[in-house]
Amino acid sequence: MRKDGITGNEKGMALVLALIILFLMSVLGTMMFTNSSSETQASRNFRVKQDAFYAAERAVEYSRSDVNIYSAIGTGSVNVPLTGISLQAGTSDATGTVTYLANGNPPRGSGMDATEFQANYFAISATGTGPVNSRTEVETNVARIIPKN
Repeated sequence: MRKDGITGNEKGMALVLALIILFLMSVLGTMMFTNSSSETQASRNFRVKQDAFYAAERAVEYSRSDVNIYSAIGTGSVNVPLTGISLQAGTSDATGTVTYLANGNPPRGSGMDATEFQANYFAISATGTGPVNSRTEVETNVARIIPKN
């Protein structure tokens, strides 16, 4: 039996099938490219925020360790870094303040006798800036233990 007409004609079916598969592969490739681009952007944003965070942490560590800050602060606040010191590293930089809060007994667990020592309590607030104007703020408290007069 001979097939005639439209239903029996299979010429060009391979071409139509190849075009459909090509279209589906193109859609899949576009989706993969879009996904990888967004993942790359997310990774870049994370790195930029990390740079700003590390800069703020650098300011906090500087503020904890520089004795000149605590000798100059009195009962007010001091901007960090002090004059002539730079906290810049690469494309990130940091600034902040150290503010006197109060004095009192040494913190529990410090091992210091409250009859012989006292603690001055300070608040450290630091802002780190990184590439493309990213900013991160870090705040912490510190106690400086000193002998009672």
